[in-house]
Amino acid sequence: MDPFTIIALVSTVVSAGAQIKGQKDQAEAQEEANEIKSASEQMADLKAKRRDTKEARVARARLLQQSQATGSSGSSGEAGGLSSLQTQLGSNIAQRQGQANTANALTQVSEDLADKQLFNQTIGGLSSMAGSLAGAAYKMKE
Repeated sequence: MDPFTIIALVSTVVSAGAQIKGQKDQAEAQEEANEIKSASEQMADLKAKRRDTKEARVARARLLQQSQATGSSGSSGEAGGLSSLQTQLGSNIAQRQGQANTANALTQVSEDLADKQLFNQTIGGLSSMAGSLAGAAYKMKE
């Protein structure tokens, strides 16, 4: 086997290995970025839930104060207003939870896609390396 064929084979193997390592590193970095993004979204969601709860408490206090001031404390109007506030808070929290679930599902799908792309690229690199080795082996027979 001539030295140029040997150099070509070695460079093919080394470059395929470097490509595979680079792809794995990229996939790991993407997964870490997705985890950070997910944690950030969870923190923002928690902050929004706390804000909504605080706003509901303030609105409830206002409603109770107004009922007290107008002499309608304990009335059906007061009960309906309180119920409405509680329903709105529950709706807001449920909506945010739905958005968080959607974001988490999209992150998971994105990670699965990245894993499949990495696998396909790895197979492509190995196929290329195998082809180069087969070509070199064929040349050695000549």
